[in-house]
Amino acid sequence: MEEVRGLVKTLTKADQPEQIADVLRALAKAPVTVPILHELKCGAVVSKLRKHENESVATEAKLLIKQWKGLAAAAGVPQTKAPAPPPKTHSFAVEDLGDATRQAARKKLQATLGEDASDADSYPAAEAVELALHRKWPNLAVPDQKRDYVAKLRQLSFNLKKNSELRSDVNSRKLTPEKLLELDADQLATKDKQEERRKMAEYQHDARSLDWERKNRDRMDKSIGIDNSKTMYPCGKCKSTKVSNYEKQTRSGDEPMTQFFECADCGHRWRF
Repeated sequence: MEEVRGLVKTLTKADQPEQIADVLRALAKAPVTVPILHELKCGAVVSKLRKHENESVATEAKLLIKQWKGLAAAAGVPQTKAPAPPPKTHSFAVEDLGDATRQAARKKLQATLGEDASDADSYPAAEAVELALHRKWPNLAVPDQKRDYVAKLRQLSFNLKKNSELRSDVNSRKLTPEKLLELDADQLATKDKQEERRKMAEYQHDARSLDWERKNRDRMDKSIGIDNSKTMYPCGKCKSTKVSNYEKQTRSGDEPMTQFFECADCGHRWRF
């Protein structure tokens, strides 16, 4: 409770939009219960900021109020208003932004982030991610900005759907929307996919190295007086003796080196 009390006190004294927004984000991460919110009158303090002239502050305040309402609903706090309308699929309604592209983006993000999280977590997180997209590309009437906005949205949606750990980090605010937008395709991928790509890059590097050795081996050998035109290991495919070979350590250091062979006539390769 003391942590929340301190944040609320700081919030009442803050006068810079950036500071206010930071405190609101901190409150979103702070452990709270309905009794704590009631005792400290947190809702009354934050609610006033929903109409703040700074868009970032107003949005963070709206997201926080929604989050707390979701907490109250989950705790079974009775409604004091008139009878509620028929139940909806989700407990949060998508805010009308007056822009079809942004509206569709929020719906898409909300559907993806909500796969394995409650509405109280996924809806505010989705709105925060979309807001970060809007801050980076604020004028969707400009074709280039709209193209980049949509491309980044598609990239995020695709990877969030595939990566449950990434979804969890975004929903819990462990990963901020701003940091999320900075991640490239490799960083957005699952750890298994990252490891798969690392191994593939390593394999391709080794393949290029081996290919270079093969192409230049004869030239290097001849420069120091080694003749590879004939060998004691004939080709098992065409029986030619024009076979070049080299050795490379492919196993642990205490095991014999692997011998690689290539027939100059038919191109057959083998090793042992």
